[in-house]
Amino acid sequence: MDDSYLSLTFNVVPVSGIEILIAELSLLDFELFEEKPQGLVAYIKACDFNENFLKKVNILHSKDFEIKYEINKIQNKNWNEEWEKNYDPVEINESCTIRAPFHKASNKSYDIIIKPEMSFGTGHHETTQLMIDFLFEQNLENKKICDVGCGTGVLSIIAEKRGAKKIDAVDIDVVCYDNTIDNIKRNDCKKINTKQSSSDGLIGNNYDIILSNITLNNLKSNFENFKKISNQSTILIISGFYKNDLDRVNLMLKKFEFELLDYKIKNNWVASRYYCS
Repeated sequence: MDDSYLSLTFNVVPVSGIEILIAELSLLDFELFEEKPQGLVAYIKACDFNENFLKKVNILHSKDFEIKYEINKIQNKNWNEEWEKNYDPVEINESCTIRAPFHKASNKSYDIIIKPEMSFGTGHHETTQLMIDFLFEQNLENKKICDVGCGTGVLSIIAEKRGAKKIDAVDIDVVCYDNTIDNIKRNDCKKINTKQSSSDGLIGNNYDIILSNITLNNLKSNFENFKKISNQSTILIISGFYKNDLDRVNLMLKKFEFELLDYKIKNNWVASRYYCS
């Protein structure tokens, strides 16, 4: 049996399409993604790949993006060894580190252990860091929180460590769902309920704080549900888009009675915080 891999190197213009591309490719049989400044490298077993798969990737056919790719065959690697060699802990702030299980424990108050596998939310991406910055500013004590598109579960884990009363974490991707469950156990969390679901699975609940760090297209499709699961004092914290999209996002959320409180920027990525009026 052929145990070689293929690497698909994508060049994406504008680079805002990288997150969308990852989201779509993750629904196929790719095993690893490596983000690059101008694109992405995706790895898949040669025996699992058929170029017709890419017809299902909508962004490759979008007029809003110019995406070119090349395919190369590579010999099988010890992916865990490669990953461990190139994966560093993330120092979020003076009290929080996010690290993998194979790293030494830090002496910080929040020593968060995340094994990302194929899920988004290792702490390395700007959007995750911005969301965590807000979590350290926001009062989470005894709050009821939901995490829509939880990925690795990192935001939910930090929310519990910061005093949240209950967290509902949902993701439509079974890999993310399983990964969140594993990371909850690694961090000895007891107040996080995980469900493989969209935000539809949260309807009927109301939350003090809503968290969502997903792509802009997916965010927009959740705005109506965010309103349905809010009360008049709910705080919404979102990320996954660029600064030049902020005004448009604010206008869309205003239709659902969310008013902008503030926002943060890192390398042109934005996280923004709203209250339900």
